[in-house]
Amino acid sequence: MFAYILKAPNQPSTVQTDDFFRRFLETPGLLHAFDLSGVDNPQESLVVAIWESKQAAERYLASAPLKKEVDEAVPEVTRTMYEVRGGK
Repeated sequence: MFAYILKAPNQPSTVQTDDFFRRFLETPGLLHAFDLSGVDNPQESLVVAIWESKQAAERYLASAPLKKEVDEAVPEVTRTMYEVRGGK
């Protein structure tokens, strides 16, 4: 498995992020995704995405229209990649 964490320090409107996340959940190769909102700073948002493989995540990042929409709506978004080594 493979994961990335998307961080959006200044998320757009809740309606827009809810739509992005709903559409993201339909991505081929995505196993699990969690949309986290900051408790101390509600404008900060994290998405933890668990993929079946690094290749599945790379396919999404290379060509998904949704990825481009997110990047345009939240220019300061970052994605950090991780290899999943354990879990429950």
